[in-house]
Amino acid sequence: MTQPNWIDKYLFELTKYQKQLDQLHPEMKVQRIEILSKQLVFIGKLAAEFSEQYKRIYATRKRVYAETKIAATKNKAEMAELAVAELREEEATAYGNMTRWKNAFESTREEINAIKYHVRVDIEDGSSRAR
Repeated sequence: MTQPNWIDKYLFELTKYQKQLDQLHPEMKVQRIEILSKQLVFIGKLAAEFSEQYKRIYATRKRVYAETKIAATKNKAEMAELAVAELREEEATAYGNMTRWKNAFESTREEINAIKYHVRVDIEDGSSRAR
């Protein structure tokens, strides 16, 4: 399955923000939150797109399986399984992509929350590291 051009654009944006994060000093917490939040938007869009792709392939596989099973005169289940073998491979890839981006979304959100916690601690203890 080919991916839409905008997926490549989103991946480009994520890479751009990752380069900014890599160059940012770890103590620049507020800026890290800002960049990670921008990344989170694109990660969420990718997670949603790959989830949609997975669901579409799943629905197609179920439909093809049912149609083939109905049309077959003998060995119905075996014929249906053979008909959807390639779709199962696509579905597995789509499921992997969906899971990968959902996990990336959760991890990024947790990272943002951890940094926010450190900023609050820095503010409460009076340190000036919450930049």
